[in-house]
Amino acid sequence: MSSNLAKWAKGLTTTIIVLVSLYFFYKFREDFYLISNVSPAIFLALSLLVILSITLNGIKLNHITQSFNIKLRLKEWIGLAFISSCLNGFVYKSGSMLTSNYLKRKHGLPYTSFIGAMGADHLMMILINALVGLSASIYVLISLPEIFPLTGLFLVLLIAFSYFIRKPHAFSRKENYLLDALCRAAQTLNDILQNKHLFQKLFVNNIIVVLVMGLRLFIACKTIGLDFKLLHCYLFTTVSAFIRLIPILQSDIGSRELAVGFLSETLGSGFKQGVLATAVDRIIEMAWALMGVTIFKNLLFDARQDAKLDNV
Repeated sequence: MSSNLAKWAKGLTTTIIVLVSLYFFYKFREDFYLISNVSPAIFLALSLLVILSITLNGIKLNHITQSFNIKLRLKEWIGLAFISSCLNGFVYKSGSMLTSNYLKRKHGLPYTSFIGAMGADHLMMILINALVGLSASIYVLISLPEIFPLTGLFLVLLIAFSYFIRKPHAFSRKENYLLDALCRAAQTLNDILQNKHLFQKLFVNNIIVVLVMGLRLFIACKTIGLDFKLLHCYLFTTVSAFIRLIPILQSDIGSRELAVGFLSETLGSGFKQGVLATAVDRIIEMAWALMGVTIFKNLLFDARQDAKLDNV
């Protein structure tokens, strides 16, 4: 019963947030027309950054599968990256589930191995985002004391997850599914740390991803004539990354826009501006991800067909 209640709570919360965000999108709809006046150079720069961020996730997938002695073809790792980006943009983990199914059917990679590796990668991303967010917030804190709570939150997250990763066994609780999954991911990350070559590849890749995401939002602001500071954009993107950690949400549609909107208001840039900038970034990302899906749709159909055969 509690499981059904949790599902209903997640669905209801996500629906409410999406509806609220749609209300603001409608309210600010005229501002979206500003994107039609964007210069080709800015639009091209934003498109290239979006494609780069998706491709970097594909490269990361390739690094992970290589650690299991699986060599993916170019169209596989880049195709799966675009498909995952598209599906995850609607529902959390849906793209990752399809990827794990594809790797299991086509290359024999066990689900648990892939999930463990991706969980470890997510923990690494949490630490990097916390570090980048903390660095940016400390600099902004000098001129804007109002963000002290956010700075403290980044510091707490960085310390807590660092300790958690170093001593996952101290927190293991099998009766708590979420905590147990985090512990297993932390143990896998410890294994990755022992593989220095793989760790260096993933660490550098993830650092670049985080830096590209902040720059991407900065350029997205330019498409609608907003003049956000680059450091503020890194605060927005790192906070957005932590939205995915909220267990009661099934999607970050709307929640990411609203979170950035409120933070933008705190920084003095305006709620509407934060919502618009994040929405534009999402729209451009989803547009390119959908184009990628149309190009690599055969991978999607193969994964679905394998899933059907498995259920027969």
